[in-house]
Amino acid sequence: MMSYELFIALRYLTAKRKQTFVSVISLISVLGVIVGVAALIIALALMTGFQQDIREKILGANAHLTVFGTWAGKPIQDSDEVIRKLLSVPGVVAASPVVLLKGLLVSDLNPGGTGVVLKGIRLSEERLVTDLAEKVSMGDLSALSRSGKEAIPSIALGKDLAATLSVTPGERVRVILPQLQMTPFLPIPRSRPFQVVALIDSGFYDYDSSRGYVDLREAQSLASLDGGVTIVEVRVRDLSRLKEVGEEVQRVLGKDYFVNDLMAMNRTFFTALNLEKLLMSIAVGLIVVVAALNIITVLILMVMEKVRDIGALLALGMPPAGISRIFMVQGAVIGLFGTAVGCTLGLSLCWWLDAYQVVKLPVEVYYIPYVPFKIRAVDVAGVCLISLAASFLATLYPSRQAGRLDPVEALRYE
Repeated sequence: MMSYELFIALRYLTAKRKQTFVSVISLISVLGVIVGVAALIIALALMTGFQQDIREKILGANAHLTVFGTWAGKPIQDSDEVIRKLLSVPGVVAASPVVLLKGLLVSDLNPGGTGVVLKGIRLSEERLVTDLAEKVSMGDLSALSRSGKEAIPSIALGKDLAATLSVTPGERVRVILPQLQMTPFLPIPRSRPFQVVALIDSGFYDYDSSRGYVDLREAQSLASLDGGVTIVEVRVRDLSRLKEVGEEVQRVLGKDYFVNDLMAMNRTFFTALNLEKLLMSIAVGLIVVVAALNIITVLILMVMEKVRDIGALLALGMPPAGISRIFMVQGAVIGLFGTAVGCTLGLSLCWWLDAYQVVKLPVEVYYIPYVPFKIRAVDVAGVCLISLAASFLATLYPSRQAGRLDPVEALRYE
């Protein structure tokens, strides 16, 4: 059976009033809770999606650990031995030698060229360290490993870099390095033609607009490294143990090498994202606080309007605690209804915004083409609990004052 507190509270909320102002304030308080809950869920989903998308792209396109030579620019000559030691470390699942070069990339339609970071890879091992092979949007990446058998070596380009050069798979580009080679006439920059075999779409504009990928042997030949490599990239099994595995790798390799992890290299960026999420949550969460203040206003006005009813109930023997519970239940119903509707509205909008990619972004600024909205159950539960708690706390003062009302004073002029 329904308790009398709930029965009376529902009657007070749904009954028609002579004072329309109280009804309007009640409606505003419910709308405030709905808007606050929906806005907070959308804000958290926005920041979570933004963080996860960028984090996944950074982690997918890069190695978890990077091994450098002790001296800046010094190549690693014994990369195979380094990889053997790396694979003996618990938690390391793969390692790959890499040659990194910076230069200029030109094409027939863009003779002025654009800057490029050229990454020489051993494709069979690179597949195990990064998700490069899964990001091919056009062409055949496996042609990189067959480049030694072709008259012209092969290269894979980021899709935005290829668009800048106006090239597609099958066309040629030329790599020019800031290194001079002597000729019988005069020194000229070192350069080499390449044939584009694949386009890479990592979803991260910073990479897709500046990276090119060639076979490791071609990069070594182009940079005159004579079998050496620039770095060795490492993938670990569990990212939560990245720091521990990195320390163990450093201990195994010794002081002749320097080990850096991806989280440390991007710590400032990830910290800024977390801080931005916290500040946005606080700012949007103030809407829920304002809605709670509206509930206080509604209940105070309701107590003033129902003074005669309260006096009659007290005269009939209802305990003061029962009067307090009536108004506590009334505020809780407002909070519960507003939270339920706001949660449903927020989840629906998040699904729509994410499914149809409504919020577009300039990739040159934000690195991703649209804002993803990722809903986490813990975020939704937290928002609902905060809303319900704020609504309940808002009932304490008005309900306490209603319970302390003197029935004699309430009925004096009736």
